[in-house]
Amino acid sequence: MDVERLQKIIDWMQRSPLQELEIVEGDFRTRLVRGRQAEVTSIPAATQPVSGTEVTAPSYGIVHLSPAPGAEPFVAIGSRVEAGQTLCVIEAMKVFSPIEADKAGTVSAILVAAGSEVSAGQPIIRLD
Repeated sequence: MDVERLQKIIDWMQRSPLQELEIVEGDFRTRLVRGRQAEVTSIPAATQPVSGTEVTAPSYGIVHLSPAPGAEPFVAIGSRVEAGQTLCVIEAMKVFSPIEADKAGTVSAILVAAGSEVSAGQPIIRLD
């Protein structure tokens, strides 16, 4: 990953409410986690075990992590969810489609920022 691009992503993350971000480009996976001390790890994706189930976007759209601007998010990292519970909403062409958990679990990662564009099949949330 280009170091200048990574610095721009880190700067953006510092201004956003996002707590964790994972980027996969080719054979490399970069994971940024907000905490007291910055730590960036970038190693080949094939060597990193990914546990849990990734909830993916069914189509292109804008991700809404809360039901309304300024409202509490549908879920947060560490939230326990039940099958059928709304995790987020994807807006496409002014149509809002809820994305629901297909099984019970705990949210271990939110992989997108509120208001970001996603593509069909893109991981949005990871459940353990």
